[in-house]
Amino acid sequence: METLRLVLVFLHLSGFAALVGGFLRQMQLGITLIGRPVIIAAVAQFVTGALLIWIRTALDMSVADGKMAVKAGLDLTILLLAVAGTRIRPTWMFYGVGASAIAATGVAVFWT
Repeated sequence: METLRLVLVFLHLSGFAALVGGFLRQMQLGITLIGRPVIIAAVAQFVTGALLIWIRTALDMSVADGKMAVKAGLDLTILLLAVAGTRIRPTWMFYGVGASAIAATGVAVFWT
């Protein structure tokens, strides 16, 4: 179970890197469209985050419920903005995905 948790942490961090790294690179290039990699990274973040909460609960590890609720809400916001942004393509959704991803990172790091 511990190995599965570590694999999920790795995948969760990989999703974060793809999401924020892709966002920053697209900003550098001046491309404000949400592409398929962003959706894949958003799905990875949401699913692995939910599974990590489930595994921590199953292993009787502590879970900060408030923090996890905020993180899940931000991850869901990222996912919904990414999916909607591929269909109607407004610029603000691209920036919303990036800002939400960075906010989720802040919550993960600074909320103790």
